[in-house]
Amino acid sequence: MTQRPPVPGNEPQRLLRISELSLLESSLDPVFERVVELAAAAFQVPIALISTVEEKRQFFRASVGLDVREMPRLDSFCAYTILADEPFQISDALSDSRFANNPIVTGEPNVRFYAGVPLTTTDGLGLGSVCIIDTKPRPALDDRELAMLKHLAGLVMQRILTLRDAAIVDQQTGLFNRVMLEQRIRSTVFGGEGCTVAAVDVIPPLFLNDIVKALGYRFSDELILTIKERLQAQLPQGCTLYKISPTRFAFLLDEVQAQAGPSLYQSILDDLAKPVISKGIPIQMQAGIGVLPIDRDQAADQDWLRLVISSADDARDRQIGWQWYDKRLDDAQQRAFMLLSAMTAALQSDDQLYLVYQPRIDLNSGRCESVEALLRWTHPVFGPIGPAEFIPLAEKTALIGPISLKVMHAAVAQAAVWQSQGISLKVGINISATDLESSAFTDELAALIDQKGLNPSSLELEFTETALINKPQAVREQLDRISELGIKIAIDDFGSGYSNWTYLRDLPATTVKIDQTFMHNLHTNEKNIPLVQAVIELASRLGYRVVAEGIEDAATLELLQSWGCHEGQGYHIARPMLPGMLRDWLAVRPS
Repeated sequence: MTQRPPVPGNEPQRLLRISELSLLESSLDPVFERVVELAAAAFQVPIALISTVEEKRQFFRASVGLDVREMPRLDSFCAYTILADEPFQISDALSDSRFANNPIVTGEPNVRFYAGVPLTTTDGLGLGSVCIIDTKPRPALDDRELAMLKHLAGLVMQRILTLRDAAIVDQQTGLFNRVMLEQRIRSTVFGGEGCTVAAVDVIPPLFLNDIVKALGYRFSDELILTIKERLQAQLPQGCTLYKISPTRFAFLLDEVQAQAGPSLYQSILDDLAKPVISKGIPIQMQAGIGVLPIDRDQAADQDWLRLVISSADDARDRQIGWQWYDKRLDDAQQRAFMLLSAMTAALQSDDQLYLVYQPRIDLNSGRCESVEALLRWTHPVFGPIGPAEFIPLAEKTALIGPISLKVMHAAVAQAAVWQSQGISLKVGINISATDLESSAFTDELAALIDQKGLNPSSLELEFTETALINKPQAVREQLDRISELGIKIAIDDFGSGYSNWTYLRDLPATTVKIDQTFMHNLHTNEKNIPLVQAVIELASRLGYRVVAEGIEDAATLELLQSWGCHEGQGYHIARPMLPGMLRDWLAVRPS
């Protein structure tokens, strides 16, 4: 029976150091491979190894003469080598009671001679060894041979530390990186202590990209170095700053330092509120700080950095400076990511995305002359997902283009069906700023109308004022083209943005839709009443048809009628419905 090797007294620290030095990785290193080749040749042995002794196995970082990459720690000779900071030798394993019954002695690879030098850290932790093995007994190495084997072990340790530095040090700033911070957090938690991790998001990545394009990489590097110095000057003595991404830094506070955390976070924000001067050019930061306390009882595998980075990003986006990690916000962000990930499949599916149509009635006659096409999404797992949730997400990505095209195709096809059935309805389609910034959307719309034989006046495209912000000239050109096709144009959500009457006068729009937020408790809201009255009066004088959205009760409807509003839509009139239900609803309406 194999004798179990002794376990070092510093075993927990030793295993943690193996992890910190990335020695659990299985990738081959050419330097290690060269060392074992030299050892085998120099000592004329069939087997030479560089190994680490882990919790349950001995892993070979490099080897000559063995086809396997690991063996059980129970059978390991190197498990004895790590017990002391000196060479360990066995001249004949069959004559040593510790190894005589060892399966790698009595069977393949038939170890008889072993000599190993421990790979030891400066604080005395034995990680593994550089060893040579022969299949026949040999005398112990002499001083010269031992010196050579020690030299090879020294080269291996130097290489380990070089690889470690490359893996844990940010080359741009010289600070420890994300990998080292994660190891420090694990070490703290494993040690039974609590801590607080703070991430400082100093500048939006897109803004940094603009800086690189305008001023170059060298300038951006010097800017980050200046920010590093500013941050280090704010931290308490002995607190290490880490660089965890191109635009983010982080630091850890122990339980005592964390008590003064809020004042420290605010101090950092106050300092970064002052422009960072690099090469004489002032750059204004847009910082956010996320803070996450890590209790000593928390699970060791929690993704701390993701949580704290999420909090920092949210703090910057909401312009609140700094904030504690909030699980509700994190859950919302994860859901948003999952929805975005699922949206591509939804676009390719035939049964997830579909249109419903909300009637718009003439407030004088009660007749329904228009409907608004509204997109709905029923996900096979998440169920119904409202457009107020997924459309803003899509607008931040390239997905909004395909979504707009899908809506356009479905709405035009339905309008063509109604036209063939003799149902006279104008169909409103919502379009995004992206749709209007190039000619592609208009080109496809024109081709589709022609293909379906649809009267262009059966369509009305609705866009919001924000569509004019980025590329106003391009948007106006496309709106002119759309108008020339005979398609009606409506300005949606009027009053929620700039509500600039000058651009309203210059655009080829025929309809103004008052934002539904003005309709909430309109009959009792003293501030909204004069605003809505003024919009209706002025827009009517300019020749626009005025539509009120979000009519939820009879009192609001009566007010709008008395003020001369032309059309209205909302749940008090009718909810959005599928085409079949809409036909039934139309059948009982005034004609």
